[in-house]
Amino acid sequence: MSLKPKDPLLVAGKVMTTILMVLTGLVTIILIGVIPVLLFNQPDFAKAVTEAGGSDVGMALGAAILLLVIAAAVTASAFYFFQLLSRIIGTVSQDDPFTSDNAQRLGRMGWIALAFQIASFPIGALAFYLAQFVPEENLTIDYEFSLTGLLLAIVLFILARIFRNGAAMREDLEGTV
Repeated sequence: MSLKPKDPLLVAGKVMTTILMVLTGLVTIILIGVIPVLLFNQPDFAKAVTEAGGSDVGMALGAAILLLVIAAAVTASAFYFFQLLSRIIGTVSQDDPFTSDNAQRLGRMGWIALAFQIASFPIGALAFYLAQFVPEENLTIDYEFSLTGLLLAIVLFILARIFRNGAAMREDLEGTV
């Protein structure tokens, strides 16, 4: 699948999605890799929790692992989001964007964008819980539900519908020719 050599927007989009796929893939691997490290170093974790005034080390450990699992799921979903976007860019570069495959891709991207917003609630709650075990000067938690993210999901669902209709119209046109 070659890109049009004179379309810098498509080239930039392809390069950016590739970079973002690499970054989200690496972050996912790191987040998953931290879990066994945390489990292996439970005595150090327990000491840190106790020194911070925590009494339920098991609860803190469970919250930390759950946070890592959810964060890894979010970054893995981000990887898939960028992979879908890269595939759409590929069809645009071939002058064939209005396909049912792209409509499905946009729909999946909409669900992923919505899942990001929903995931912000447990991530924020777990981060606030774990923040009690970290000195305040070392931690900043930025937690908010993003209306922009919700709008992105809605736009992606609308675009999916547009692409579905465009693909159907194209099939009808090809059937009449």
